[in-house]
Amino acid sequence: MSKKKAKKNSERGTYALCITTGLIGVGLGLGPFLGSVLVSGAIGIVAGGVVGYIINNRQASRKS
Repeated sequence: MSKKKAKKNSERGTYALCITTGLIGVGLGLGPFLGSVLVSGAIGIVAGGVVGYIINNRQASRKS
């Protein structure tokens, strides 16, 4: 496997992990407080995506 393909797969895995953690941790955890699991789930997905983006960009800037 080439380094470029391995890096792309690594980034996908990071996004998937962060989005799943955000959905479960933030989304379902805040559901009872916000009164809507759908809204809190969307907030968790967005928060997980942002965290995944920050992690991937932090790693890319360190390597350069």
